[in-house]
Amino acid sequence: MHNKKFCLIVWLCLVFLMAKSADAIVINEIMYDPYGTEKGKEWIELYNNEAETINLTGWTIDGKAIPETIIQPSEYLIIANNDTKFKEFYPNVNCDVVKVTISLNNAGEFICIKNSSQALIDCVNYSSGWGADGNGKTLERKNPDEEDNWAESISNEGTPGIKNSVSSTNSEQNPTADPKTIPIYVNVIGNRPSVNNITISPDYHSTQGFQIMPNAGENKEITISAVIGDGDNIDDIVSVTATINNNEIELLKKETISEYEALYEGKTNMGFYDAPGNYDVTLKAVDNSSSEEIKTTEFEYLELLAIDINFDSINFGDITTGTNKSLDENMALTIHNLGNIISDIEISGTDLTNNEEIIDISNLQYQFSSSSFAPLLNNPTIEDINLGCGESSYENMNLMIYIPEGAKTGSYSGSITITAIAD
Repeated sequence: MHNKKFCLIVWLCLVFLMAKSADAIVINEIMYDPYGTEKGKEWIELYNNEAETINLTGWTIDGKAIPETIIQPSEYLIIANNDTKFKEFYPNVNCDVVKVTISLNNAGEFICIKNSSQALIDCVNYSSGWGADGNGKTLERKNPDEEDNWAESISNEGTPGIKNSVSSTNSEQNPTADPKTIPIYVNVIGNRPSVNNITISPDYHSTQGFQIMPNAGENKEITISAVIGDGDNIDDIVSVTATINNNEIELLKKETISEYEALYEGKTNMGFYDAPGNYDVTLKAVDNSSSEEIKTTEFEYLELLAIDINFDSINFGDITTGTNKSLDENMALTIHNLGNIISDIEISGTDLTNNEEIIDISNLQYQFSSSSFAPLLNNPTIEDINLGCGESSYENMNLMIYIPEGAKTGSYSGSITITAIAD
């Protein structure tokens, strides 16, 4: 009986230790509204507040699964929307960084950690009223042992992987020792440059971020602007560049704002056939002491669906009733894809009339290079031509008309309509 009681006590102690270890994980820091475009830049820091290693396998944060990982006692773990971009922006962070597709609301939201049994471990209901709303700072917990004790970080860009800048905890007192004087040397070379207020235009939408709409059949000029600062004097800036797709663009000073700031601007072109999607833009400012500041933003190059046809009108000339006539080879319609996505076409037509008599549109037939003639219809027909995008994306279409026996003589007219549609 005593042995059973002893085992029960041991089991209860183990359960207590496991529960205590699970509760050790706290949400410690939140980057919910970073500078510029937010895609890939949001992150959350977790902290192990106890002396036990915690295995986070099967855990979730904000409803998203955390990859299999462990967090050591008194150590940190970064949950990043984009782990690659995080490491580029914070190259000196030494703690583990894992990717979870979090999306944090700028106005605030309720974030919770749950363990593998879906038990709540820690929650925080932050709001923009707490601070860190787009000013490059984070929300930091003052003390991991307390709840609802948050403040805006003192440090710009927060303190990922290290003790919070607003922390109220004190380290244990160490035994005193004889003081040691250490000489300190420093070479002051002035403040490093800063890159602020990046804009990319023309911005097609009013939504957050930058969206660029291509021009059909021609290049799209894009303007990149940024406010560049230097703590000593703006004249110390020797170069400002922007890099897109390994193409470096020089930004020139357009306007001096103050002794310490100026607006720089540069232009580049995107082809109408350049692939739609997100493009990174990396800006770099360098001063005369070779100090530099690098910041990255992005824009979305939107999808463009457009075609061009080489003729505005078609004249078959004179045709005898009961006969066919097709366009001469050098008169064939040429369809050119002026967009940046693969295109099919939708084709329809109207009956031909001379205001008294009608020749049904089905007597007008069309043919692509790899198919036989097909009749035009009043209702649109979709042709799967898979017309690629690029400067040399063409498809030829021939037309043939049949004049029925008994058709009255005279001049007839009608129309065909060709529309590009997404493949």
